[in-house]
Amino acid sequence: MGKRQERRNFFSCFPGYFVGGAFKIAQRERVDVYTIPPNFAQEGTILSGRVRFRNAFEAGILGVFLLQILLSMDFGIRVKIYVGVAVLIPALIFAILGIQGESLTSFLFQFLKYLNRRRMLTVPDGKYRLKRNRRLAKQKNKSRRGKGGGDHRKRSKRTEAKAETGEAGGKEKPEGGEEKP
Repeated sequence: MGKRQERRNFFSCFPGYFVGGAFKIAQRERVDVYTIPPNFAQEGTILSGRVRFRNAFEAGILGVFLLQILLSMDFGIRVKIYVGVAVLIPALIFAILGIQGESLTSFLFQFLKYLNRRRMLTVPDGKYRLKRNRRLAKQKNKSRRGKGGGDHRKRSKRTEAKAETGEAGGKEKPEGGEEKP
């Protein structure tokens, strides 16, 4: 009885694992799952992957440039502070965040390239109209051929005119049940 008492004293620091002289196996194994964010250890970032280095560098250059302009103004200190809060800080935040995942300068270069190379809509010339009409006629012929049946054979103009107006020919009877003489 003395040994059993010692075991209870020894395992008393592990409650629930020693029951009736045998170890109780943990009913549920616990597995900890840790998700790693996509920006973890991403190269070219600072502040734990929150800001790209290029954006921070561009914001620093922009900040120095705007600060020089702000300090060269002939206003009182109070007005300079207001202008700095209203203009300088939002511009720097805008430069740090970037536009649609791009840095500010790369967005500006792409925008200027777009302005220079954009297409201008004008009245189509005769050559374009001729090409367009040929293309549409070709598409119309392709759609006619693809229906199947007897539509691919050549017909006379008179037969086609009858088909379009709905006149029955051959062995078919017109609607109404009576034949025309």
